[in-house]
Amino acid sequence: MSETIVALATPKGESALATIRVSGDLSKEFMNHCFCIPHPTPRNCYLAHFRDARGEKIDEVIVAYFEKGKSFTGEEMLEISCHGNLLIIETIIRDLIRRGGVNASPGEFTKRAFLSGKIDLIQAESIAEIIAAQNFDDVILARKNLAGNLSSIIKDLQNKIIRIQAFVEAFIDFPEDDIGSQSYDSINILLRDCKKVTERLIEGFERRSHLKSKFKVLLIGEPNAGKSTLFNALIGYDRAIVSESPGTTRDYISKDLNLGKFLIELIDTAGIRDTPVSTESMGVSNSLNLIRESDIILFVFDSTLPYPAEMMSECYQNVSGQSVIMVKNKQDLKSNVNSYPFPKNSAIIEISAKNHKGIEELVSSIITVLNKSKTTNTDLDVLVNLRHKNCLEHILLSLNNACELLSDSEDDLLIIDELKSALLELNQMVSPTDNESMLDSLFANFCIGK
Repeated sequence: MSETIVALATPKGESALATIRVSGDLSKEFMNHCFCIPHPTPRNCYLAHFRDARGEKIDEVIVAYFEKGKSFTGEEMLEISCHGNLLIIETIIRDLIRRGGVNASPGEFTKRAFLSGKIDLIQAESIAEIIAAQNFDDVILARKNLAGNLSSIIKDLQNKIIRIQAFVEAFIDFPEDDIGSQSYDSINILLRDCKKVTERLIEGFERRSHLKSKFKVLLIGEPNAGKSTLFNALIGYDRAIVSESPGTTRDYISKDLNLGKFLIELIDTAGIRDTPVSTESMGVSNSLNLIRESDIILFVFDSTLPYPAEMMSECYQNVSGQSVIMVKNKQDLKSNVNSYPFPKNSAIIEISAKNHKGIEELVSSIITVLNKSKTTNTDLDVLVNLRHKNCLEHILLSLNNACELLSDSEDDLLIIDELKSALLELNQMVSPTDNESMLDSLFANFCIGK
């Protein structure tokens, strides 16, 4: 009988609802003793009172029972939806532990799902990757892995290498038979195909590692151009200090937010001007340095004043290929009639940050730039992480060695050894049940309740 684990599956804190998960052989007993439901129908939701060991009602909850073999973990399971009051949550969990349950370790539910054969290790990892994803492209790729896309590719590789191994073993076992060069040609074709797939997967990791999960969008301009007001308008609340006095922002502040499917870091910088104040001067220097590190530059200027040609010239010395959007602020006031020598190929958006006019158009323009100028992850078929990549590099080395041995007509037993090494690494990718320390380390990075 395995231990019955208990954990809060939703974030800890005050909320309308919370979900408590239970997995193990005591689940059905808990349904009887805690909810007075001795014969639950699997996968049905029950409205019931949770009663502690003394019979006192703790909370009215929704509880669902999952039978063995038909749950996420493969064991008997309960999912209890209670009110999100920490006192209620902790009382329920403590009572379940008094009745024989134990606190779940991080990732223990997913680990049990893996050990019971409900999912393979690649699918288990994808659950953590979905939870940790910082943009929707990463969610899509992790979801593909959870659906078994990468596992299917690995299984196909395994089958092809097993076929190659069978060919080579036939040469060894039946040397008197004239198997012929055609079989060697078939082996070469299969080996090259396996190498190509392995190389593509490794290349997928390399490409993904160069893609940004978060993009820097920089607000820059003269003091009092309205950068901080725009920053507050974009994030939805007043975080930056807004003042009529120029030079209020001495350093930069930033905030992560989602624009469409992109995660961006929005950065509000110190205004660009000559200043004798040392702290403000350092802020100006930081602002200029941030231009080089950013993906999109929002040049914010006061449309009631003459175009800041000198400031723009100084800033543009630090621009090296980033996308630029010119933001004409203060459109609620009388505009300066002077012509604007805008940089070539820059988008131009008119706004009033104070009145939130034009903010939606600005956001759309930022998203358009990101879509056009950045290659996202969606062109990759699967998500290959660092652990997969390390395994794949060993597999590719074994396949290369096998190809060389075959072309040099070396001992077939040496070729078999290389193929076995490749198969061992493939198995490590999807089902390394004999490597307990690796599994413990991997699942320890999961959140509790998952």
